[in-house]
Amino acid sequence: MANNANPAVPAISAVAQAVQTIGGKPAVELQDTIFTIGEQTLAAELKMAEGKQALDVLDSNLHDIVKGLPYAEFMLVRDYHKAGAIDKGRSDDAAQKIWERQVNRMISNHGFERPKSQSVDAERKAKAREEQIAKLAEFTEGGLVEKRDALLAKGDTKSISAAKVFATEIERRNADAISVEKANRKAIVEKITKRVRELAKAETADADAILASVAQLIG
Repeated sequence: MANNANPAVPAISAVAQAVQTIGGKPAVELQDTIFTIGEQTLAAELKMAEGKQALDVLDSNLHDIVKGLPYAEFMLVRDYHKAGAIDKGRSDDAAQKIWERQVNRMISNHGFERPKSQSVDAERKAKAREEQIAKLAEFTEGGLVEKRDALLAKGDTKSISAAKVFATEIERRNADAISVEKANRKAIVEKITKRVRELAKAETADADAILASVAQLIG
């Protein structure tokens, strides 16, 4: 007897498979781009790590050369250093910035102290100033004022010139006093700020009460 049965037909789901998207686009369209970004990011980070290690070695090598050098020799090192970058096509300004960045890293990481320029004339003036300060050390500030005013009262050129010496010493001492006041003021502000932060983190009733009192004091 003939078999009239229809051949089997595979079942088809009535629910379509959901298409994955990223930002409204089919994910498959962005797959290669994202893969490449991940791959190149890894390569870039490896290069950064290698560059950081290379800079650390170069900074250390340069520090071994410049530490303790007088100003003139330090500046000669700078000129040679800049020439290396300029030879590779960098401008003088760009080469200077590269030098400054390396010096700043040596200051931060190696405790390097940049030498100061001290010309013969500058050293002579500094020595003369120190001697002048030593001579006037016996005067109190009131004594300096009296001496200055007495010389100014005479009015002649020589006396006025001498009065300037006493006036300069008065200004120097006042400047020192102002510097001390600023330092003390800064220390107080830092102490108060630290304490306020500690109280804020505490989040207790006692801490809140102290904070409220401080707020009232400062208006």
